[in-house]
Amino acid sequence: SKTSLKSLPIMSDLKKIQTMAILENVLIRCYQSQSKYFPIIAIRMVRITLQYGSSKYSSVAFATIALSFVTVFGDFTGGSALARMSLSLLDVHNNRLLPDVHAFAYGAVILWKDPIQSVLPHLLDGYRIAEKSGYIGSTGHACAMFYSYRAFFSGSELSSLGKEVALFMRKSERDKRKVMSLSFLPISKGISYIGGSTSTSQDTNDFIEEEDMDQFNNNHEFAVCECFLVVKLCCDVVFRRFDALKSICTKYIDCRANGIAQYVNIHRYFYGGLVSLHFYRENHDQFWLDRATHAISMMETWAAESVWNFENKLYLLQAEYHYAFDEMEEAATKYRLAIESSQKHRFVHEEAVACEQAAAFHMEMGNKDLADELMKRALKCYQAWGAEKKVDLLLEMMKCSELRAESTFD
Repeated sequence: SKTSLKSLPIMSDLKKIQTMAILENVLIRCYQSQSKYFPIIAIRMVRITLQYGSSKYSSVAFATIALSFVTVFGDFTGGSALARMSLSLLDVHNNRLLPDVHAFAYGAVILWKDPIQSVLPHLLDGYRIAEKSGYIGSTGHACAMFYSYRAFFSGSELSSLGKEVALFMRKSERDKRKVMSLSFLPISKGISYIGGSTSTSQDTNDFIEEEDMDQFNNNHEFAVCECFLVVKLCCDVVFRRFDALKSICTKYIDCRANGIAQYVNIHRYFYGGLVSLHFYRENHDQFWLDRATHAISMMETWAAESVWNFENKLYLLQAEYHYAFDEMEEAATKYRLAIESSQKHRFVHEEAVACEQAAAFHMEMGNKDLADELMKRALKCYQAWGAEKKVDLLLEMMKCSELRAESTFD
């Protein structure tokens, strides 16, 4: 428990302290390289802590064990408890490793149980404390990167977020953090793509070419490849450019997913599931149905852990599933629930997507007045998100629709 950890004696054996320092350094490198030794080293550090007392490195050990609980065992409750223990040890030692602990505890573990919006200030704190120390380091940059993706996918206002990401990118480039700089690139481009004006290009392939993803994949830069994939999925779903995703989804939607509880997979399954159901509704290809049902299954698992973070996504996937099987009454109910849940849990961008998906459904059902009402609600949500290009396109579409209606009336 947190209380018993705090009551551990302070580690006094200098050799053990030096061992913990070396293991902590190796541990971070193993995480960066996705080494199989990562959990083994974390376990060793926890054992040393329990046997010889706590040190400033112990909080990192418990935070990384927490991560293993989530990603390896799928134990979200246990992982979250361990993450909170790691934070309690920070109170004991008040040490310079806070960015490391915040990156793991808030950026990769606690968000599976707590509202995603609640972890954002802690990730910013991790980055700012690292910056204030004069050496941002890999975990300081990781806090910034985690913050950027979690803020984008939780619906933070795009203009302000874009300025923050631009600053993070410049500092990661200054510190010659190549992979980190590359990881910021898709989120930066995604913000520009959705939040820019209609004078900029409307094709996500302008910044995410399939050949680029092939290159990252072939160079074993899998994390970067996955970042590009989820941002492209989000952007093309927002602009309803499903056909632009068919080739990339066929090749990469399953790549390195394996149902692992990593943050990027939430949006791979959510947006990938919406794309898969769109294509299944068109051609009834079993390939797409298999991926859609798997996405729904994963979202059901995660929604059981956090209603706040996953309920709205599950409802929207279920709505599209019922729609694909001509279960119209059930689909209408799930669309309504998806919209309500998105609003309740403050995912304004996903409320916008749900409204627009529901509007397309009701238009096909002949419910034009309801469809128009949903489109106006989607427009307001996109405006709140700061999705200027999408707002411009919707306004133009609505204007054209009104002109067509007036022409038909005349």
